[in-house]
Amino acid sequence: MKLIARYQNSGFIAVADGIMEFFDRRNDLQRKGVSFEHDSTLNSAGPAKVSTDISLVSIDRSDPESFALSEIIIRGVNAALEQYLQARPLFRQCSPEQTLFVNPMFNIQRYAPGEGFRSWHCDWTVSDEVTEPVHRVLAWILYCNDIDSAGTEFFWQDHHEPAERGKLIIFPAGLSHIHRGRVTDLGTKTIATGWINSGSRQSYLSRLANP
Repeated sequence: MKLIARYQNSGFIAVADGIMEFFDRRNDLQRKGVSFEHDSTLNSAGPAKVSTDISLVSIDRSDPESFALSEIIIRGVNAALEQYLQARPLFRQCSPEQTLFVNPMFNIQRYAPGEGFRSWHCDWTVSDEVTEPVHRVLAWILYCNDIDSAGTEFFWQDHHEPAERGKLIIFPAGLSHIHRGRVTDLGTKTIATGWINSGSRQSYLSRLANP
């Protein structure tokens, strides 16, 4: 439990409200959610993940509105990350290069009633996806609205983190924090979510520019 941190203030509430308004308006950016290594069916209940997503890249200026929102979100996550690392200095000390950065690529995800990321999973994988999941150390979720009956379930911790408007959580991306979304039929849940990788942001951007 000590490695699941929560941050909630008026700034994050304002960001969450902005995300909700942006998602409602930008139908042109909405796509069927993809879960990469979890795309196989879970069981007779249906796919592992059902959602509508908008992918954002805080280094892409081609859509000024998307760029501005993603920059605000990344700044907020960065501020929370600094608090997280100040309280847990071993995370920085034991990370490669002793540095961590918020990956500039992340998603806004909307789950209609009955939808969700039903499959137990972690955010660390060995795939060659462009966000470099093998380098993920931490993951983050910003809940954008209140859904009392939904949130995020953590398997080993036997814990449910409720979805509360403007609450950002940071937690380890690896197998120690296997999790899934709690599905509800009582409302729609919207989150922004992404990753915190080891190494430096500049090195990562250089690799993107020179694949």
